[in-house]
Amino acid sequence: MDRIADAYHVCSERVKHAGSSFYYGMRLLPTDKRLAIYAVYAWSRICDDAVDDYSGSEAQQHLSAAEMLYQAAYAEQWRQAAHPVSIALGDAIRRYHLSRDAFAALVAGMQMDLAPRLYQTFADLEQYCLKVAGAIGTLCVEVFGFTDDRARELAAKLGVALQLTNIIRDIKEDAQRGRCYLPLEDLDRHGVTANDILQAHSSPELIRLLTFEAQRAKRYYQEAVGLVDLVDADSVRCLKLLYGIYYLLLQKMEDMGFDVWSTRVQVSRREALKLMGGTFWQAIG
Repeated sequence: MDRIADAYHVCSERVKHAGSSFYYGMRLLPTDKRLAIYAVYAWSRICDDAVDDYSGSEAQQHLSAAEMLYQAAYAEQWRQAAHPVSIALGDAIRRYHLSRDAFAALVAGMQMDLAPRLYQTFADLEQYCLKVAGAIGTLCVEVFGFTDDRARELAAKLGVALQLTNIIRDIKEDAQRGRCYLPLEDLDRHGVTANDILQAHSSPELIRLLTFEAQRAKRYYQEAVGLVDLVDADSVRCLKLLYGIYYLLLQKMEDMGFDVWSTRVQVSRREALKLMGGTFWQAIG
């Protein structure tokens, strides 16, 4: 097995064992695109792990190492890179002309997580979402291929929608890490304090706040739905499934009254497969 094929194999194994819902969608792509997305996702997981599994200077060291992985992928001698993720990324970058700025943006977003902060306004939070999720959306549509430059804008909007969904779902875990992502202006409007969230206790006020944030996420989903008409035909099924999984995740949280403290909401494989039917897309559109 040559170094590039071996590197892609390492990435695919990392994705497979990550347990992400994204895996179902990725498998629907043609081989070359699927491998490129595996490489991007494997690298993004390394970034995530740096800020979620470590703290302080150790987290910074791991994130800096992740940054060096993508920089090595852009180097002239990328085939000789020490880490397989760099080699796989190097090949994907050259096949699909992946944006270096998108990689840098994600690292910048992860830097924001190293020193947990409070976001005063939604505009502040949106900038964070665009860095950590919009950047991944950009890289994905560059692999998917698209017919209209609006695809980049819509991919960024979808990234914000997905990140808002994650923030609602992971509010308990984030609180345990000392993180509160929801904007202070929204907390004030609903009679909630940052300490209420950090203590991870549900309340009627907090449920109303999460309902408000879910409606905001849905608006982003609606704005992004046209993306399926702009990407290459061989990527549409993947995009629809990724979109559908996260939209369903949001709906499930809504149906259970946003009780995200006692249960971690997930979309099962069976539920994911059902999303490919036309009924879901008729309801969304």
